[in-house]
Amino acid sequence: MNEAFLRYENGNDTFNISFRYVDEATKVDRQFNFSRQAAESVNNFLKRVDANVCKFVNKKVDRKRKKNPAVEIPDLITSDNVNTGKIMLLKNDIKVDGDTVCESLLQDSAELKLIIFEKIFLVKRNAPYVLKISLPTSILAGFPTYPSKFESLYTDKKQSIFDWYKNDAINKKPNSWMQIGNEYLYVPSVTDIGCHLKISCEPRNESDFGPRVEVESKNVVEAGPGQCPFDTRHQFTKQKLSDKSFRIICYNILADTYADSDFSKDVLFPYCPQYALDMDYRKQLILKEIIGFNGDIMCLQEVDKSIYEYDLLPSLYMLNYDGVFITKNEISEGLATFFNQDRFEKLGFQCSVMAQNVDFPKFAAIWSKIDNDKMKERFLSRNTTIQVTTLRSKENRSEILLIGNTHLYFKPDADHIRLLQGYYAVTYIHDVAKRIQEENSECNVSVILCGDFNSVPECGIYQLMTENYVPETCEDWKSNTEEAIKNISLTQDLCMSSACGTPEYTNYTPEFSACLDYIFYERDKFEVEQVVPMPSKEELTLHTGLPSVVFPSDHISLCADLKFKG
Repeated sequence: MNEAFLRYENGNDTFNISFRYVDEATKVDRQFNFSRQAAESVNNFLKRVDANVCKFVNKKVDRKRKKNPAVEIPDLITSDNVNTGKIMLLKNDIKVDGDTVCESLLQDSAELKLIIFEKIFLVKRNAPYVLKISLPTSILAGFPTYPSKFESLYTDKKQSIFDWYKNDAINKKPNSWMQIGNEYLYVPSVTDIGCHLKISCEPRNESDFGPRVEVESKNVVEAGPGQCPFDTRHQFTKQKLSDKSFRIICYNILADTYADSDFSKDVLFPYCPQYALDMDYRKQLILKEIIGFNGDIMCLQEVDKSIYEYDLLPSLYMLNYDGVFITKNEISEGLATFFNQDRFEKLGFQCSVMAQNVDFPKFAAIWSKIDNDKMKERFLSRNTTIQVTTLRSKENRSEILLIGNTHLYFKPDADHIRLLQGYYAVTYIHDVAKRIQEENSECNVSVILCGDFNSVPECGIYQLMTENYVPETCEDWKSNTEEAIKNISLTQDLCMSSACGTPEYTNYTPEFSACLDYIFYERDKFEVEQVVPMPSKEELTLHTGLPSVVFPSDHISLCADLKFKG
């Protein structure tokens, strides 16, 4: 039996219904979609169905007759099929009165059937349904591709069926499709180069399924850049970790909102080909890189909101990751933290825009001692944020992790601002940790603070994190003469170290290169089992600097394996 898919929530003013009408005699195969008022009569609804179906079928018949008058083709169908009973609704196999208001049927759609020219459509209410699906404009061999847009109702993507096809690129036969994959993510091979791809989806949930939809790519699969430096690094992360060990990644992925500016193209990264700066290209490399690390926790900075919503979260969700995301106030990029749901459960999440919360007690004590108003004004103008995700280990239930993620101010003359922001970040997450420990006295609560700190190891932040103290004589306080901070020293109580040490570079461009990114961890709570080696200087300079055709960001990802002590 055919199916018509009804979408309606009680109390709504409108309803939607879709069905696929197939008629071999007239060679019609068409999907019809209707959006109607719940308060209209059944007769009005059916007349609209009648008019639309007749119009399409008759056009098809007309074209066939003009093309070949000798061929026997069914007569044109009239558009009075409601009155003649050729189009009608049945409830419990009894014809529904045309004056009935649709809403009364919508609220109880069981045993409802739509009849169209002797074809019977069983009406299914709120079955899984795909609203929108599309494929990316850029598809590279060797790199994961996936629907660039996927919007659905009543659907569990993990239960749904996805099939991938490629066309016959050699013979270019129409409708010649070969199945090549059956998961949400597909990695095109070199044999797919020059082919268009097609994805087909049958949406499902735990109890039902909906109509299958398919969409073809507008462009063909192109050759990718081949071997990337991160492929070499993946040799160290082939195995997933378990028990007390876990893998953590920290990565500034370079937001499109910055890479796409004329300043970036002409001044910051003029050595990078235009296509390799395009986010449609870069996101394929980013996703392959982070997936290949087989990480358990990923802290990302400079994440565009749209990239999080349409690329990272949907793709990583299908690999059983969950994530949290915040933008920096009204800015379109922000911080994202992902975690492996097989290994961790989220207990909580919170964040703070530093400039909006200077009365946070530990920080307020320092803030009140600063008498440089110009410095305060600059600090308060920043959107710098910290997010804290609380995770419990599923294998070691007594272990609770607090994962901090931040991205500090970047200007060269702002070491003093960054130092205060770093102090804010570490005291804020420590404060959260104390509260979580009080609520879970039977557990071990541990802190990891990741981010792009825009601060080299010689500056005060590294000293604050690893030595717990920054004196008032620290050079950072004078990084801007007019905003100098006097008579302030800082202390914090977490015993932290940098998991990846201090690599020579975590950011590399011809104009500036240094170690700016860190994974700070409590050294009394964890031990470092492995640090994934960083790319060589030869790899970094092969295309002048970062980003490049093989490096999707101006930063290098950090990856380390940690293990709970005890």
